[in-house]
Amino acid sequence: MEEEKFDGTFAGLGMIPGILIGLAKENLVLGLFLGVIIGIALDWLANILTMRD
Repeated sequence: MEEEKFDGTFAGLGMIPGILIGLAKENLVLGLFLGVIIGIALDWLANILTMRD
């Protein structure tokens, strides 16, 4: 049985709050970096939650 892996699935979803934070701080580059980090964190969390089951 092969487990489902989330690899880049939430990248776009993580970019949305990152860009919003960047726009609020008036630094779009910061928002892009935060979006990438948030997307990676969401993928990591999804993989951990699916491993529990």
